[in-house]
Amino acid sequence: EINILYDSKCNVCKLEMDMLASRDARLHGSKRRIKLTDIESDSFDPNDPANGGISYAKGMSAINAVYRDGRVIEGPKVFLKAYEFVELGWLFKFTEWPVFKSTVDIGYSLFAKYRTNITRGSSLDELISAYEEKKNIEQVECTSSSCTTKR
Repeated sequence: EINILYDSKCNVCKLEMDMLASRDARLHGSKRRIKLTDIESDSFDPNDPANGGISYAKGMSAINAVYRDGRVIEGPKVFLKAYEFVELGWLFKFTEWPVFKSTVDIGYSLFAKYRTNITRGSSLDELISAYEEKKNIEQVECTSSSCTTKR
């Protein structure tokens, strides 16, 4: 029902996604409600409709999720929806209360801005530049009958 795009190289992110996946499997078995897509995977494709056109840069800048109908949500709302799917929505419900919403949004924005510095030892800009450089090096040239990778 929802595809969460996350950074598996962020230990905090991975721990939370592993917990959500485990609880989802326990509650829903083979009819899981949460799909996880690792934006650090070599197979990550922002053009896949399931990924909602979320680029690596956008996905690294904040947590995003895509509903089956293509709607995209970002930031704290992703956690609220994910936790609702695993019957723990009450833990994040306060994030939508007007008295807390602004503070939560500001706190999340600060965390998202500095998350990679804290969890990965590199700035967001450095990681995005490294990713773009890697993709440019791996740029594929295709002809009508074959594809070769430039190195």
